[in-house]
Amino acid sequence: MRLNSDSRLMLIAPHPDDEALACSVILQRAVRFGAAIRVIYATDGDDNPWPQRMLERKWRLNAADRKRWGNLRRSEALAALRVLGVHPRDAQFLALPDQGLTNLLKADCRSTLAGLSRAIHAWSPTHLLVPSIADTHPDHNALAVMLRLVVEEDFESQLSVWSYAVHGKSIAFFGRAQQFRQSQTEEATKLQAILCHKTQIKLSRRRFLAYAGRPERLLKLGSSKATAVDGSIRSITRKTDVLHLNLRLSPKLVRTGETALFLLGRGPAGSLQCLKGRLPLHSCKIRMSYCLGGQGHGAAHYCGNAFAGEFVIPIDVFSPAHALFVKLERRSLFFDEAGWLEVPSAVRVQQGAPAIAAEPALAIR
Repeated sequence: MRLNSDSRLMLIAPHPDDEALACSVILQRAVRFGAAIRVIYATDGDDNPWPQRMLERKWRLNAADRKRWGNLRRSEALAALRVLGVHPRDAQFLALPDQGLTNLLKADCRSTLAGLSRAIHAWSPTHLLVPSIADTHPDHNALAVMLRLVVEEDFESQLSVWSYAVHGKSIAFFGRAQQFRQSQTEEATKLQAILCHKTQIKLSRRRFLAYAGRPERLLKLGSSKATAVDGSIRSITRKTDVLHLNLRLSPKLVRTGETALFLLGRGPAGSLQCLKGRLPLHSCKIRMSYCLGGQGHGAAHYCGNAFAGEFVIPIDVFSPAHALFVKLERRSLFFDEAGWLEVPSAVRVQQGAPAIAAEPALAIR
């Protein structure tokens, strides 16, 4: 990423605080280069009940309470931007549903995609910073998929797009992203920006402050045509009309909700489709027939609570000319085990085990 006084840098953040945790140094350097800056917050972070209950000493929270909390988090974000040298007029809040972006993505996000596209078109950035699909926060990885759909549809050849991760330790991201370290001055400024988010520090002070000393990382989108596997998905291969999956699920001590596999992509006519299949995880030994929107098949075995399986899933309802997004949803409290995987179009993907391509070096100095 090369920034100068002619650059127009747009950061899209899932929540107030992500700008400080993941992109403080990048924003500081963009300010020093004289680049134009725009920060878009997808949500207001208003559905964040536990810090609110503690700070306000109120157990039952209604819509007015959440609205007030969202306004407070907006003000904290604007204060953090001031610390980083970004004027509050350069921020925009879309007020999408906090903690609800995954459901929005799976159900019908056409209007949301259109809104994101309009926001990007209206400001005409040269560089775009977006969440990573490997981030383990459900809002982060869902917004990342939405933005990839938008970029693929409208901006693929026009923008330099880079992803950042806030949560998790995904090898799919951190094993490929370019790392750069901040100066002492930049780190001190980043710390002050993080401290502006007082509502979040109340319950997570140590975790939040640790971000100040963590090197920031960016991964350029579009430079690799291979799929980097993550989490319990050990291998994935796409052909024109079938998807081959190898899964290995280890036991988890604290897990909420069901285990399900989601496939999301564009149909032959270009419309978005999301298919879901459930994985049973409680038998001792089982041969199973696995069906996801068609006559899929596979073999699975169990050892205690551990699970492994190989599946062949029909994907003829998806266009082979577009990317396919895959997620094995296993949630522990607020976070996913892993994010989404992007499988390139069948037109471009080659047979055989996917290789991870080297990423270009950053030029942010």
